[in-house]
Amino acid sequence: MTSNKNKSLANYFIFAIVAIIWGTTWVAIKFSLQGYPPFAAAMFRFLLAIAALVLYARMTRISLALPRQTLRWIIVTAILLYVIDYGLIYWGEQFLNAGVTAILFAAMPLATTFLSSFAFKGESPRYRQLFGIVLGLLGIIVVFFDQLVATDFNAKVVLAAAAIVIAAIAAALNVVIAKRHLMIVGALPLAVHQMVWGSLGLGIIAALSGEFRNVHYSLNATTALLYLGLAGSAVAFVMYYSLLQMMRASTLSTITYFTPLVAVLSSSLLLNESISLRAGVGALAILVGVAIIQFDYLIAIARRSLPLRLRKIQAESSV
Repeated sequence: MTSNKNKSLANYFIFAIVAIIWGTTWVAIKFSLQGYPPFAAAMFRFLLAIAALVLYARMTRISLALPRQTLRWIIVTAILLYVIDYGLIYWGEQFLNAGVTAILFAAMPLATTFLSSFAFKGESPRYRQLFGIVLGLLGIIVVFFDQLVATDFNAKVVLAAAAIVIAAIAAALNVVIAKRHLMIVGALPLAVHQMVWGSLGLGIIAALSGEFRNVHYSLNATTALLYLGLAGSAVAFVMYYSLLQMMRASTLSTITYFTPLVAVLSSSLLLNESISLRAGVGALAILVGVAIIQFDYLIAIARRSLPLRLRKIQAESSV
């Protein structure tokens, strides 16, 4: 019982690390787009991640072999996650600021919850869970309200906004399909093979659209690209898929609620931007929303820990 509790705490520690890493990638993507066109930037990012992960696999002698029956699902999820999701995120961030992009991408937990209800009998949505998801989404809107109001929703911006919502749905589909069909694959080989097919798709789009002719190397853009490839992809995705093997798909998708908070906090620490009272209220709404979603888990933890405390009291009194 204690080991299960420790394992749960370790999972949430990893969850926090991934949230911190991905919370900083929204800004890093903006920097990378200063020198690299969108689909080429995404492709270079994941090629860097593939190189790092393959090197790590060789050093640690981890096999990257796949069960043959999983190949089609690897390709499907690679298209969903890397070509559609990341391709559209990179393209959309040309016309949207990071805050508005985070708001739109926060549709992912809602999409994941509904898709999971069809794929898994044990993950049917409950009214309390849906309320928590909506509350978290409203919290993100409050946090980035100023950026949302300041956005001029012209034709390109509207198209970019639609692209981010489609990206969120594609990401949700990837989570559900991976949870259902790819959990027999280790986190490392799953991430590597998905990135290989995803990079191929992104590279084809970049080549057909002539993006490679418009690459302009700069220190800021290249540094951001290295960070996105190594930390934002190689490290974060392996951690993410290891969590997916142990957590509900709908629960794990709430990571997209924490990444905007990390973006706000990092801006405050690195750029000396003050956090408004409204942003604080929005952050509180996000945390309350996630707590509502996780209510059953929190109650279970409390019930497991209570008998342990009673046993300790009884043992001390007998001495």
